[in-house]
Amino acid sequence: MKKIFLLTLMALLCSAYTLSQNVVKGYVRDAETDEPLVGVSVQIEGTLSGTQTGLNGEYSLQVEGNKTLIFSYVGYETRLIEASDATVADVKLKSTTIELKDVTVTSQIAIQRKTPVAVSNISFETIEEKLGNAEFPEVLKSTPGVYATKSGGGYGDSKINMRGFKSENIAVMVNGVPVNDMEWGGVYWSNWAGLSDVTRTMQTQRGLGASKVSSPSVGGSINIITKAHEAKKGGSAQYTIGNDGYNKLLFNISSGMLNGGWAFTVLGSRTWGNGYIQGTGFEGWNYFLNISKIINDDHTLSFTVFGAPQTHYQRNSNDQLTIAEWQRVGSYMNGDSPYKYNPTYGFGLNGQRKASSFNQYHKPQLSLNWNWDLGQKSSLSTVVYASIGRGNGYSGQGGYNLPDAATKYTNSNLYGTSNGLVNNIFRNDDGTFAYNKIEEINANSSTGSLLAMSKSKNFHNWV
Repeated sequence: MKKIFLLTLMALLCSAYTLSQNVVKGYVRDAETDEPLVGVSVQIEGTLSGTQTGLNGEYSLQVEGNKTLIFSYVGYETRLIEASDATVADVKLKSTTIELKDVTVTSQIAIQRKTPVAVSNISFETIEEKLGNAEFPEVLKSTPGVYATKSGGGYGDSKINMRGFKSENIAVMVNGVPVNDMEWGGVYWSNWAGLSDVTRTMQTQRGLGASKVSSPSVGGSINIITKAHEAKKGGSAQYTIGNDGYNKLLFNISSGMLNGGWAFTVLGSRTWGNGYIQGTGFEGWNYFLNISKIINDDHTLSFTVFGAPQTHYQRNSNDQLTIAEWQRVGSYMNGDSPYKYNPTYGFGLNGQRKASSFNQYHKPQLSLNWNWDLGQKSSLSTVVYASIGRGNGYSGQGGYNLPDAATKYTNSNLYGTSNGLVNNIFRNDDGTFAYNKIEEINANSSTGSLLAMSKSKNFHNWV
């Protein structure tokens, strides 16, 4: 009798539990086209239980008691349905439009694993550890999709390709300010060589995507954020030496956060050397100043000024030789690598160093950044900047020729190479370019210089 009572009690409890559960099923369709929607998420509110619609939009879900079902689908409005005692619930979802934001210039960086772009971050510690006496863009060599090279081999003459695109199709930003040249769209890295000393974070965003930077970022973008009030209190001084006469002196001082929300960082450096390529000596300076003020939890002002004046001799990237010719010019290098040979390296009559490829430039940048935190999901970043460029470069140009002149001179006479071979029109026995012979020709000419070096100036004020 006792066993019968227990069995009856268990049966009643199971029946009560079964009656408290409903199996809700139905179809989810488009409200306009009445077509079934595949993969719609159907979830019980407040729980992790749920399911998805099948190929014909059908779903089936066991619901315990009176619950609310949440129907959500990308591109459609979310709907909430009370399950209660219903066993059939057909649902129609309305499509919604998501407007894209305008392209803006901002110094924000993408967040890994959250922003839908291919992102690589390079920290200050990584730059300090790996760069050494290499040029700033070369720290990107290990970044996927990025190719960095020294180009002609002169100081700051590096170039970057990202996913096959040249630098004119890559947006480079420093603290939210574009630094691409306004004429050809590329970047002269020699003007920004000092950035390696002041960069806090460097980020590459490869290819098209939801990138928060301006055009021309078809190939991608490089976003550089310099040190600000985050810098720790302290200072340092260092002296670096390297191959080919490389020398670098550097000092920096950071105040850390002072009373009243003020902070400042000062940095200065000088770099000089002979260059890896023959006759590519260089000298570069770098200065950096940042003054930041945290007004309150929502507002921060940051004033930054930096620049990197430099002078350097170059090997023209067009001075390319055949493999056999590279091996032949090894006889000029006194046992050194033949690939260091510079076809336009030479001297004038007075022993003065000369080269038909030479560059000197100074392009300081001043910027005032205002960051306003509007809330948990919104912020406003505004930057006012000015960039002043002053400098020049040399290149060879043909001179005046009389119609009855015995020898005609053209631009190509000052080229280091021609069709993969060394240009021997003006060449000394030791392989150096014979600028002394050109000076003699010009001095003996009764009609003025027949071959001349031109200086191309680039002065601009960008705001």
